[in-house]
Amino acid sequence: MAEKTDLYKGLKLLGSQKEQQLNEKLKSLLNNRSLLESVSENAQLQVPRINRMQEASERMSIIMNYPTKKDVASVAKLVIQLEEKIDRLEEMLSSLEKNKQVKSEGSSSRGKKKSRGSSTEKEGNKKRILDFIHDSLLLSAQLPEVNGQRNTNV
Repeated sequence: MAEKTDLYKGLKLLGSQKEQQLNEKLKSLLNNRSLLESVSENAQLQVPRINRMQEASERMSIIMNYPTKKDVASVAKLVIQLEEKIDRLEEMLSSLEKNKQVKSEGSSSRGKKKSRGSSTEKEGNKKRILDFIHDSLLLSAQLPEVNGQRNTNV
């Protein structure tokens, strides 16, 4: 049993020594200015290739009719804007309902007594208004155009 612990201790010591040596080698390479300059120049040479690949990918997406990363990002922005508009409209609707309730309670001679039929009618009206607002906002949201063509399969 003592041999195993000695083996593990020896491996641990050897591993930490090799790790130190490797770290020192990496530090010396990273401090080598000529190596960094050559890597930087090589990276600059790769930029046009990457741009050409992106353009080819976008052209293929038009031909094969699948969304690109830009299409998905623009749709995500539109969805966020749409959600914000719906939230604002719901807030406006609820404030209008509160104002209407305050006015009706102040002018009512019976106080807070409500008929059952009018509350269901109000709920139905509220649902129809919200559905109309939701549908009209969805129709007004436009998908981005890609090279003059609208991408409708997003």
